[in-house]
Amino acid sequence: MPYFEADQAQAEVTEAKPQAPRDTRSWFFVCMASLLLLFVAVGFAKSFYLRNIIHRSHPVSTLPGYIVLHGIVLTSWFLLFLGQTLLAASDRIRLHRSLGFAGAALAAVLCPLSLLVVARSVVRETSLVVIGDIVIIFLFAFLVSGAIWFRQRPDVHKRLMLFASILIVGPAIARWPGAQSMLPFSVVVPELLLYAALILYDVLTRRRVHPATVFGVVMYVVALGVTLPLAS
Repeated sequence: MPYFEADQAQAEVTEAKPQAPRDTRSWFFVCMASLLLLFVAVGFAKSFYLRNIIHRSHPVSTLPGYIVLHGIVLTSWFLLFLGQTLLAASDRIRLHRSLGFAGAALAAVLCPLSLLVVARSVVRETSLVVIGDIVIIFLFAFLVSGAIWFRQRPDVHKRLMLFASILIVGPAIARWPGAQSMLPFSVVVPELLLYAALILYDVLTRRRVHPATVFGVVMYVVALGVTLPLAS
């Protein structure tokens, strides 16, 4: 991704200028990761995490093994993402990099598992949901690969990882009360607000929008531009 290399010299100049305290800049990503984990916890509480408790009075069928495994891997991804942002914010970079291998492994397992879940959901989901999920999975893999490639550029790395995580939180948001009847807006609007928060963060801390942020937003818009015509 040579697009980001042009920002290297400017990043060095920016770092030489007075910036917000490191803790303020780093903890923004901790807050974003915490918010995403909250979205997942609430979205999948009824159908996964608290399934047996909520349906105790009228037991439901057991979830297939691949669904359970997918839920475990997806949850692990968001927990690890939060842990990684906490390590980065507390300057425990060596441990952060060591756990990066676990993140890469989770992503490698999550993508095919997600494709399996989507394939098995074709009979009960709309074309918009199915095609949208497939596009999201491939874009997630692309962004995570980019984040790994730019692991020596923390400014690029953390933004690409955040974008990748925002992408796959969509199914959790879609399961919030009332969200199904307002798709795709019930998912697109919250995700755009999360992107807007990152743009605002860039402006406040860097006086301009980071190229990685621009790239992530463009990729999201392209994904929407591909999904909506195909689904219709």
